[in-house]
Amino acid sequence: MRIFSIVMLAVLLALGMGKAGAQEIREERVRFEAGSSGTMLGGTIRGYEIVDYLLGARAGQDMAIEFETTNLSAYFNLLPAGSETAIHVGSSSGNSFAGMLPQDGDYRIRVYLMPNAARRDEEADYALSIGIGGGADPDYADGLSGGPDFWRVANVPANDTLNVRSAPGTGNPVIGELANGDRVRNLGCAMHGQSRWCRIEAGLEQKFTGWVNGRYLRE
Repeated sequence: MRIFSIVMLAVLLALGMGKAGAQEIREERVRFEAGSSGTMLGGTIRGYEIVDYLLGARAGQDMAIEFETTNLSAYFNLLPAGSETAIHVGSSSGNSFAGMLPQDGDYRIRVYLMPNAARRDEEADYALSIGIGGGADPDYADGLSGGPDFWRVANVPANDTLNVRSAPGTGNPVIGELANGDRVRNLGCAMHGQSRWCRIEAGLEQKFTGWVNGRYLRE
């Protein structure tokens, strides 16, 4: 009976640890103000909470990150697009990163508590300073950071229009149409799958906002 009890206790402990280890990661998209190359973020995590800050960037761009926290067991990792292998591990490399990015895509700045602090259900307030720059500046909207105040619609096929959608992605409802040469306000871009979509404001007397594929926008 005692052996059975010990086995059951081990199973229950394993289940509890599995539940903590399976804590969902909260994702937040990082957006820079138009014309800006950096931003500051802050928040609080507790226990097994993890936050991923997503930031789209291009290969060859330089990224700089500074991390400050009230808990010495809180750190950040930097993960490239589509990978769980970090190119910066805060617990071993410290609370700052500066380097050239190896590939295009969404980078993840992952904020977390070390397991010993997470098990104790500790809390950490933190602040992140993020800057990005460098790389060749394209003449079309393939970046996610900053950009011009206004875009111009271009390269739409003849006798066709550019659909403005309610959200990024071709599966979302069309809420308007634009033609080559139309001028729209830049409200920021974001990755959707393998494409960059940009939120814009269009219209003259009756303005509206929506999303278009960045490949059809030029400065």
